[in-house]
Amino acid sequence: MPRACSAVTEMPSDPSPDAPAALRAATLPQLRERVRAGLALIVVAIALFALVDLVFRPHLFAALFAIAAGQIALVAGTWLALRRAVGWTATVVLVLGLMALLFVSGVLSDAVSGTFEATALVSLVACLVTAALLPWGVGPQIAMTALAGVTNAASLILVRGGFEELGHLVATGAVLLIGAVFAAAASERARRTRFVADTALDAARQRAEEEAAVSAALLEVSQTLAAHLGQPDMLDRAHAVALKVLGCDWSTTFTLDERREVVRMLASAGSRPAIHATIAAMAFPAAGLEQIARAHPDDLIEIPSPDAQPFVDPALLRSIDVASAMCVPITVRGRIAGVQAHGRRTRTGAFTPLERRLALGMAQATALALENARLISDLQAASRLKTEFVATMSHELRTPLNVIMGYTDMLLEEAFGTLAPPQHETLARVARSAEELLELVNATLDVGRLESGREPIARAAVDVAGICGELDRELRPLVAEETTLVWRHGGLPAVLADRTKLKTILRNLAGNALKFTRAGRVEVDVTWDDGVLEVRVADTGIGIAADQLPHVFDMFRQADGSSTRRFGGVGLGLHIVRRLAELLGGSVAVTSTVGVGSTFTVRLPAPPAALRATGS
Repeated sequence: MPRACSAVTEMPSDPSPDAPAALRAATLPQLRERVRAGLALIVVAIALFALVDLVFRPHLFAALFAIAAGQIALVAGTWLALRRAVGWTATVVLVLGLMALLFVSGVLSDAVSGTFEATALVSLVACLVTAALLPWGVGPQIAMTALAGVTNAASLILVRGGFEELGHLVATGAVLLIGAVFAAAASERARRTRFVADTALDAARQRAEEEAAVSAALLEVSQTLAAHLGQPDMLDRAHAVALKVLGCDWSTTFTLDERREVVRMLASAGSRPAIHATIAAMAFPAAGLEQIARAHPDDLIEIPSPDAQPFVDPALLRSIDVASAMCVPITVRGRIAGVQAHGRRTRTGAFTPLERRLALGMAQATALALENARLISDLQAASRLKTEFVATMSHELRTPLNVIMGYTDMLLEEAFGTLAPPQHETLARVARSAEELLELVNATLDVGRLESGREPIARAAVDVAGICGELDRELRPLVAEETTLVWRHGGLPAVLADRTKLKTILRNLAGNALKFTRAGRVEVDVTWDDGVLEVRVADTGIGIAADQLPHVFDMFRQADGSSTRRFGGVGLGLHIVRRLAELLGGSVAVTSTVGVGSTFTVRLPAPPAALRATGS
């Protein structure tokens, strides 16, 4: 929000009888404009009347012309005086005074000419001007009409020397007065109604613009905090936005160091380098922050000048460029975690309501961002601890497991003596369980490396057919009696790939298919075309329900996750396939029908090994 928006204009909400000054102030420019038009009309009327005197009363023209020139001079003087008049009262007094002098001069003109025309004409023009042109209310209108009636009566008595027509004049004047009062009252009501409506509309428009400005400014601050959440410069960027939306000179966040019980600067923007270094080296007592927060709960502390606050030494504030400031406590989980301050270097005085609202909103957004950043940091630390723990435990589990498997193989090979058939069968079951456990440990290690980002890619010339032959021998113990495992990989050239990751993908896909196929076929087709290696594993197993297909590659997800499920595993194999495929720049897809079987397809970029013997 720009600087211009930081000022709040106070508009009267009800300008009718309780606030006449506001209505007068609003209509004063219109009144002056119409007074100028009325003065021009009076000058035209005086000139026309002088022309009539020249034609019909040439013997009195000199005296009448002098009176007309004096009237024009009065109008010109009023015109000049109005340019200096600054208020409603001065404008009304000038207009009434001019009309009174014009009435008197009209009476004088009637006395010279011996007629009643001048006063009547001037009174008529004056009443027309005041009633039709001047939006000045009932009181001045009554005064003008009464003044016109009195001067007309005085002129009639002076010129005619009697009271023959005075009754008729009084009756006519009373009618004019009543009409003028009603006309002025109607005009006043109409003006007041329009003023109330316009004022309410302006106030509503201003409130809407203010709310839009506040929302836009706080949205910009929140977006800045969210875009840089957890980064070292998160608050620095937010303070840079604060300088713009608040129009202040500097903006700073102080946080509470609970271990040392002091408050120190965490981030700042706008401060001079020397002042920034000085404040960064300062430490404020935490007790003072808590005392201030208790005294001003859920509110900001405004410092209009260094001398107008009891918290900090005024000399210290001046030394760090604080002429005026707003300080807002940052509350996190019901506790004071710090304070956010925005201020000006040289300008003193109170801040506007809009600026105070923005400061409060920014403090709330900052508190939320700090709490979110802390939660993210805690989650990242917990994730690192979990990954390290899983990796350590997996390594520790592999050592005794390898010993168990080694001795089991020796026993099965009858290295320690001949075994009876039941003993041989029991040891074979132990060997299969140990292999399954080793596979689980290896999968856990693979996931740990993938999650921690410690899984480098080492590309080299790979014989895919050789990998398929190795896996055929390794997976034979998992093939059920009624299941056939078929490998198709004829005519494949040597390609550039990561052998270990490619073998893991093939092993996990084929092993997963064998696990869910107790009778039928599992076919592994590996093809290569134009630099793309495609692995297609199809089975005739139990299949996957349509609602489970979007989740088959999620970690620890299985179609049957109950404690009574028929098939073992913890749901890591397919997740590792997807992660490794993405790591190698490829993709994996699945199609399945319940009771018919499933087909997994992996596509990996694999240029011919002839282009490069080795790579990484």
